[in-house]
Amino acid sequence: MKSKLVSLEQSVRLVPDGALISIGGVLLNRVPAAFVRELVRQGKKRLRLYKPSPSYDIDLLAAAGALDEAGIGMATFESRFGSAVSFRRAVESGALRIVEHS
Repeated sequence: MKSKLVSLEQSVRLVPDGALISIGGVLLNRVPAAFVRELVRQGKKRLRLYKPSPSYDIDLLAAAGALDEAGIGMATFESRFGSAVSFRRAVESGALRIVEHS
């Protein structure tokens, strides 16, 4: 039987620019960080991220200019690490549109 496993690089290649994505993890817990970094490394653009409570993932994607839209309830690094600065900067500059789901 042929294996259906693909590398991280190959899996991210399957995500087209402009895709609507939702990724696992809650705040700083269980975020697929390698997948998020690979999205940035491959230069993905115009992504739409929908996730109840992103943190590292949304901040990194916002810093890279990879996001056009985010449907979220909140975005934070939790009280011990503070706010998601790159995310906030992208929202305040108008580079990232927010759809609130609280």
